Amino acid sequence: MQIDQAGYRKWDGRLRSPWWGCWSLVRIGLALVLRRWVFWILLGLGLLNFVFNFAFIYLKATITVQNGNLAQFLDNYKVTGNGEAYADFMLAQASICALLLAFAGSTLIGSDYRQGGMVFYLSRGIRKQHYIVGKLLTIAALVTLVTTVPALILFVEYGTLSNSLAYFYENPRVLTGILGYGAVLAVVQSLMIFAIAAWVPRTVPLVMTWLGLFVLLKGLADAMRAIDDNRYWLLLGFWDDMHRLGRWCFGSLDENKIPSAGWCLAVLSTVCAVSLVLIICRVKAVEVVK
Repeated sequence: MQIDQAGYRKWDGRLRSPWWGCWSLVRIGLALVLRRWVFWILLGLGLLNFVFNFAFIYLKATITVQNGNLAQFLDNYKVTGNGEAYADFMLAQASICALLLAFAGSTLIGSDYRQGGMVFYLSRGIRKQHYIVGKLLTIAALVTLVTTVPALILFVEYGTLSNSLAYFYENPRVLTGILGYGAVLAVVQSLMIFAIAAWVPRTVPLVMTWLGLFVLLKGLADAMRAIDDNRYWLLLGFWDDMHRLGRWCFGSLDENKIPSAGWCLAVLSTVCAVSLVLIICRVKAVEVVK
């Protein structure tokens, strides 16, 4: 049978780079997560914190014009528009995001190993590095959606409701802090959840490993610090390391207090490097015959 009779035709269009396949993986991955009811429940919990802060910022902006003393009272609830307030808000959002990633990791990564999704992707003209980048971008997009985007909305709201737009010019560190803290959360958590989900693809073991990694290590860090009276043991708590580095981005971290931002960056960089090595080793083990 000739090719024309079989219904095939020659492609005369321009071939695009395989890196465009990363964006397809992001689109498909987000669609898979958005179809899960667990995602919307956890997102709703995150929105409760956002709505609370959104309403308090509006309330403070309204009351400040009428009663300055009452506005100072509201500052006790961290509705101050400074870096410390945004850092605490993003920490609360990151806690919800960690629960979300525990379930999203099974959908985005674990299912590819359990159901052969990776073999399908790698047989479509993309390479393993494109698959890794696409999945990392998908997870980073989820983290950004839950943590960075709400903080940016609050930043814009606070500046808009101020007496003038001078708030935006006088607080550039707040904006860079939001973006910096968001980048720390996105990079570290995306690499860690990818590495864990690649080696522990089942949902229940994945959730227990992911959440236990933060809870158990934090407990171990606090216990060793109490026994040895050495604050460097606190570096074992990766969750606190991310928060300290995020506070440094806002300029609200006490540099004289151990551990410093430099130590936190070194530990998190090591964690990211180890996670990337585990990801590459796991993905390389998949063989696809084209």
